[in-house]
Amino acid sequence: MKVPITRCGYRRLQNELLHLRRVVRPTVLEDLQEARAFGVKTDNQQYLLAKERHTVLLRKIEELESKLGGCEVFAGRKFHAKRVSFGAITVIKNMDTGATHRYQLVGPYESDVREGKLSIESPVGRCLMGCSEGDEVTVFTPSGIRVYFILSIQI
Repeated sequence: MKVPITRCGYRRLQNELLHLRRVVRPTVLEDLQEARAFGVKTDNQQYLLAKERHTVLLRKIEELESKLGGCEVFAGRKFHAKRVSFGAITVIKNMDTGATHRYQLVGPYESDVREGKLSIESPVGRCLMGCSEGDEVTVFTPSGIRVYFILSIQI
């Protein structure tokens, strides 16, 4: 199953992958080559550290390639009704604290609550999907039950 992602999120992952391949990787390979000059022995800490950094970098590159390969970019809106859906910006009010939050519902690879991007796979995101303005939503989170009121939806 493909994971939904916005164009912006897809570009961000692509740029991160290009940066790792074109900037970070040559530097790490240079460090590894320099460390090999001192010998490939178990007591050469510089070589062992450079080899470890290279392994971590390769894993990160593979992970990003896998994420990009498993994504489906959602470019347009499939629904015209004002319902919470992927890509919609939703303003919700926590009924317990009175705090209001503005979130854009995005895929799991680009979610960042501090930036106002909420994953559609999170407990709050799953409960908000398909709801309309004025709906009251009860969410069962790991920290307890929360009730939110949907103030507005921007498509």
